[in-house]
Amino acid sequence: MRHRCKPRSRAPSGGVRVAPMADLELARSRDDRRLYELAGIGTLRFHGWASRGATAEAGGRSWQIARRGLWRTVVEATDVTGTPVGEYRASAMRRGGTLRWAGNEFAVRPASMWRERYALIAGDRELAVLDAKGWGRRPVRVTLDDGDPPEPGLVLFAAFIVKGLAEDTGAAAGASAAAAS
Repeated sequence: MRHRCKPRSRAPSGGVRVAPMADLELARSRDDRRLYELAGIGTLRFHGWASRGATAEAGGRSWQIARRGLWRTVVEATDVTGTPVGEYRASAMRRGGTLRWAGNEFAVRPASMWRERYALIAGDRELAVLDAKGWGRRPVRVTLDDGDPPEPGLVLFAAFIVKGLAEDTGAAAGASAAAAS
């Protein structure tokens, strides 16, 4: 885990208040191609065709995550009893969407015009920045505020969503290139 400092807001004295940030990577396990670990947070085990589902585990708890929808992305998370705990609905007109987790509402907004980078936002507070490429041994990088990190289940759910958004963008780009040639 790498630590870095990022300016967050102006201090009363006019200086910049700096919050320590943790950079984590969702990394594939050496022993299992479908298991990915986010150090200090938990794991995602992908399953199903094109990894459209996963089991997230953190702190002795687990959730089933599944993508639904053909024209508009919807992702749902349920606990071990089958009770819904999370839902993500993609925006119809732009990148990002609305995420609900444990009764709270969050926004998933693009944090870059050029990359698959998204911010997880609660109200006016940025909880995490997730940078995805959708494939490879390290498909998602997560930057969290060390002082007040979000709940591990929420972070894993957001990582699953952002990885899927990056995969969708890559598939759309590939289809566009094939159609143009």
